Amino acid sequence: MTSWTVVANENDVKEGNMKPVEAGGARILLIRIDGEIFAIENRCPHMNCPLQGGTLVDHSIKCPCHSWTFDLLTGAYVASDKIKVNVYETQLKDGNISVLA
Repeated sequence: MTSWTVVANENDVKEGNMKPVEAGGARILLIRIDGEIFAIENRCPHMNCPLQGGTLVDHSIKCPCHSWTFDLLTGAYVASDKIKVNVYETQLKDGNISVLA
């Protein structure tokens, strides 16, 4: 069962930055781009490398281990949409960031 979980204060995720959090047993990476907060699984499916050390390019993140790149909106690997990481809905309420996990 999924539910909204407060994972961070909105000031904890600055523009262009990332913050690793956990919710519902999932390792999640919060990312703020153009004022919007994205939540994506903090694990590359290739070799389980944490994405938190990756490079942000537009609305994607490049894995720091082997340069696999994932779309922040869909979680899809840019070279094959058959490979994906989980993405999570986010909400901002009363200065807190919550994810649906």
